[in-house]
Amino acid sequence: MSIAGLVMQTMTQNHFAAPSTVGTVQAAQLGLLVSLFFFPAASLFQKMSFAFFSSMLFTLLFLRLVKRLAFKERWLLPLVGLVYSGVLGSLAQMIAYRFNLVQSMTSWTQGSFSMIQTNQYEWLFLSLVILVVVWRFSAAFTLMSLGQDASRNLGLAYGKLETVGLFLIALTTSVTMITVGSLPFLGVIVPNLVRQFVGDNISRNIWRVSLSGACLVLVCDILSRLLIAPYELSVSLILGILGTGLFIFLLWRGSAYE
Repeated sequence: MSIAGLVMQTMTQNHFAAPSTVGTVQAAQLGLLVSLFFFPAASLFQKMSFAFFSSMLFTLLFLRLVKRLAFKERWLLPLVGLVYSGVLGSLAQMIAYRFNLVQSMTSWTQGSFSMIQTNQYEWLFLSLVILVVVWRFSAAFTLMSLGQDASRNLGLAYGKLETVGLFLIALTTSVTMITVGSLPFLGVIVPNLVRQFVGDNISRNIWRVSLSGACLVLVCDILSRLLIAPYELSVSLILGILGTGLFIFLLWRGSAYE
C-alpha cells in the first residue's frame, strides 16, 4: 500500500494523493460489497475481481475529474478526494444496511490480521510481483513525476504508463482489502516521510518505502495485540490514529512552505 501511494503521487504530481485519499480503498469496499450481494458464495478470487474492477473504475473517474479541475493548491486534491471517498463509503454503507450486509462487510474491511486463514494469506505474495513491476518501471515513473507535457517531450508513453500505474494501484488495493482489510493513510505518510530524507527518485525510494511501510504495519499490529491484551484491536484503528496526526502535520508543513 505504501508503494501504491508512491505511484499514485507520481501519477497526480501531488504528495498527498494515495489510495485512501482519492477513493480507491472505498471503491474496493464497494466492489467487495457488490460481490457479497450478488454472489454470497463467491470464491476469494471472485471477490477480489469485483474489488479490483471497482477500484480501477472509480479511481480512473477521479483522475479524470482531477485533470478537468486542474487544482492550483496541492491540498485541494486530498480534500476533494476525501469527499469523493465519503460518497463511495456512504453508498456502500447504505447498500449494506439495506440488505443486512453490515456484519459481512465489517468482517472483510476492518483491517486486522487476526482473521487471516490458510488459502487466504497466499494472495499477499502478489505484492512481491507488484513490487518487482514497479521497480522495473521506476525510471519511467520518475520521468512521469515531471508532468505530462515534460515526460512526453522526453519520449515517454504517458498514457500507457498511467494505465500500468492504475492497474498496479487497483490490484494492490484489492489484494490488501481481501486479505487484511483497510489500512488508512499508509500510502500517504510513508512515501512522504521517506521523501524527506532521500528525495523524489523512485528508483532509490521504492525499497525504502516498501520496508518502512511493512515495519509501520508491524508496529501497529504489535500495539493492537498489546494495548488491551488478551483482546485485540483493529490494526486500521491504530494506523488511523497515527496516520491522521501525521497527515495533518504533512498538510500543515506543506502549506508552511508554499
